[in-house]
Amino acid sequence: MRSDFQINFTSLKEGQHVFNFKIDDSFFEQLEYTIIEKGNLEVEMILEKKPTLMNAVFHIKGTVTVMCDRCTDNFELAVETQNELIYKFGSEPMDDESVVVVLPREFEINVQHPIYEFTATSLPLKKLHPKGECNEEMLKIMDQYLLISEDEEE
Repeated sequence: MRSDFQINFTSLKEGQHVFNFKIDDSFFEQLEYTIIEKGNLEVEMILEKKPTLMNAVFHIKGTVTVMCDRCTDNFELAVETQNELIYKFGSEPMDDESVVVVLPREFEINVQHPIYEFTATSLPLKKLHPKGECNEEMLKIMDQYLLISEDEEE
């Protein structure tokens, strides 16, 4: 995990704090498995610190490079999402995915994984080139292998 996504919350006073992150290709290259090839994103995180928890609101906007589910060529896709994550101070595990437990011995949070997760989950289920921009040569090759005659079907 990259240290530039570490936030030392012990030095923060109660109230709102704004953090800005620039996400580039190196962010996605460091991840073991990702459906995003490259990206150029701006992230604004507003972190509100309270006595028992921290509320983080992530605003993510930009473009990512993903593989087209139809022709398998990469293309740029616009992304814009807003998500919320609660960091609760304590030691009891939570069943809620939108709540992260911060143990008493911890003094910082890393927001790299939430930024990736929020970006990835904002993508459409089917990632397709805009109409008419798919690799026609690849589509023809795929059609050759996908065509099944009625005899073969039986």
